[in-house]
Amino acid sequence: MKRGWILITGCSSGIGCALVAACRQAGWGVVATARNPESLKDLPPGEDLRILALDVTNSLSIEVAREACGDLPLKGLINNAGYGQMGPLELLRPEELRAQFETNVIGLHAVTQAFLPLIRRHAALGEGRVVCIASVLGRLSIPMCGAYNASKHAVVAYAETLRLEIGRDIPVILVEPGAIQTAFRSTLMKAWGDLPERVIGTPYHRALESYRVQRERFAAEHGMRPEACAAMILRALEARRPPRRVLVGFDSRWAQLLHRMVPAPLFDGVLRRLYGV
Repeated sequence: MKRGWILITGCSSGIGCALVAACRQAGWGVVATARNPESLKDLPPGEDLRILALDVTNSLSIEVAREACGDLPLKGLINNAGYGQMGPLELLRPEELRAQFETNVIGLHAVTQAFLPLIRRHAALGEGRVVCIASVLGRLSIPMCGAYNASKHAVVAYAETLRLEIGRDIPVILVEPGAIQTAFRSTLMKAWGDLPERVIGTPYHRALESYRVQRERFAAEHGMRPEACAAMILRALEARRPPRRVLVGFDSRWAQLLHRMVPAPLFDGVLRRLYGV
């Protein structure tokens, strides 16, 4: 714990869980958070670990977590909490879009705003870190994913603006992963709610199933393991001159390159054919 402490949101599975292990192994103390702290009960106990309940959409939960960290030399924050609300925009309810932004964007901002003063208090100039985990879909968009696309585009803009405002004092690192082998897709299917019933009899019925199959197949065959993703994030976080952006996975790099180089009508046509819209 000689390096200080890092708070990580969304540690119940996937990248967040892998980051807890990676940071602890590298000598950091970790505040591991999740909406349900019971989901973190399997983390190996130790003096370098503090487990807290933290719902990024609940201001009281954020305040209680901040108070619980008041005695720690907090040096960094990793904004990892988030989920994916999938489905065609035409059939997506406003409250579903609102909930997506409440977690992925507003919640990220609320946590950042709450913990920045602690980082400023304990980190020397240029020593603190704020990491915002977005997605390759924060730079380009795919069908059946409009709410998530929009939220991650917002995270990209948020992190880049925050870097312009505080980057000389506290470096801000934007992480843009591609497909990761996590439970993300099973989680998004829970977030669908009654959407599968809503699309019956519409042109989106087949496209929604095509989306699920395509994403599951690609992640299984080409997705990066969360441990490898966490290792890349840790290297960036510990770098003397941390990078502004970290592109995680070959698909993130190639998709963004093709998006810039391939004519838009052709790129759009490929995506429509791939996802059956």
